[in-house]
Amino acid sequence: CIRCICSRNIQTGSLKEMKKENASLYWTVALFLALSTICVTANKLYPKISDVEDVIAREDDMAVEDKLFYGVETTDSDLLAGESNEMVQEEDSRICKIAYRRCNAYTNNKNNKVLPTSPALVQNNQIAIISGKADYRLSFDITPTGTIVDYGNILHFTTDNNCCNFGQRSPAIWFHPGTTRLYVVIGDSTDSNWRLDTDDLPLNVRTKITLECMGKNVKLTVGEKVYTATQPTYRFAGNLVVYASDPWHPAAKAVISNLRYKILPAAEVNEAVTSQRHYMSNLQDEEMNVAEKENMDN
Repeated sequence: CIRCICSRNIQTGSLKEMKKENASLYWTVALFLALSTICVTANKLYPKISDVEDVIAREDDMAVEDKLFYGVETTDSDLLAGESNEMVQEEDSRICKIAYRRCNAYTNNKNNKVLPTSPALVQNNQIAIISGKADYRLSFDITPTGTIVDYGNILHFTTDNNCCNFGQRSPAIWFHPGTTRLYVVIGDSTDSNWRLDTDDLPLNVRTKITLECMGKNVKLTVGEKVYTATQPTYRFAGNLVVYASDPWHPAAKAVISNLRYKILPAAEVNEAVTSQRHYMSNLQDEEMNVAEKENMDN
């Protein structure tokens, strides 16, 4: 009997210890699951440090780029809609900045269309399909290596064909036959061959080319030389096939690099900004007149 009682007590003690171990294991698993849920939720709600750093880096790149393009830093005390080196009031610039961003003209990822930076100039070389806009900046470096007897195509942005419907040269760039003079066509709604011509580019020398189209203003910068013109009507906006070079002309003898296409803020934004500035100027004049009248009455 004593042996039975002892054996029963030993078994009872073992069961208690097992229950304690099971309870401890249960709470450990529960705590682990709770912590895992918290971590997953926090990861979804809050950005990673690397993501934040990427955003900050992109903002810094945008500020540097805007400083190079507009000549000013994009701070709240600067005009952010394309007018360079002109200080405006804080309230005005804040409104400009909001309008600028709402028009998707300040978001680097959305406005920079992805193109290969250094495509080889080969006839019928399609390099991209993009959503083009009427206001844009196209830039690239070019090194002419020779001339040909025909128009040598460099780049061609088109809806579907060579010429001469609206959008089929938006833009298109060649060398004139037997030269390195640029033939830059920026078609509009009434003239698909509206263009600018340049002087000869030096052979075997890299030259920076920048084409800026904003509203009716067109500016072509070739190295240190600037060509400007006023376009009669509006340019095409829509899907464009990009060639370097196109199927309809022999390729130019040249090497291009740093190819970039960027959408610029719409002309309407600049008009809205100008209107807002005039409104604030008139408001200030009225306040000054009221203050002067009160001083005279006193």
